[in-house]
Amino acid sequence: MSKKNRATDPESLLPLKAAWLHVLLAVAGGHHHGYVIRQEVEERTQGRVRLWPATLYGTLSQLTEAGLLEEADAPPADVPDDDPRRRYYRLTSLGDRVLEAETRRLEALVDYARTQRIAREAGHA
Repeated sequence: MSKKNRATDPESLLPLKAAWLHVLLAVAGGHHHGYVIRQEVEERTQGRVRLWPATLYGTLSQLTEAGLLEEADAPPADVPDDDPRRRYYRLTSLGDRVLEAETRRLEALVDYARTQRIAREAGHA
């Protein structure tokens, strides 16, 4: 697939790496800086997923390079900019479409798994 198609076709980026998915989910709720993203992922996964600094900042760089995230010009209005060194990230339009496509893909996978489980249980009845 050409680089141009990859830049516009969300399906071409699927399936997402787990770290990419977790970061996109964290940023979907509003733009955040790295530490808040890390905390949100740990909270949402009840500590099962931890994005250590090298993984987190490498992932942020990869997502930005892929056009799924961009740096926000300023922190959210409800957050005082207490540290000018912080970089805040937000979803791009492509990032939003990729997250939606990945969500649909995972929903289909879960639906399939449930159907198979129901069929197996019915066969044992």
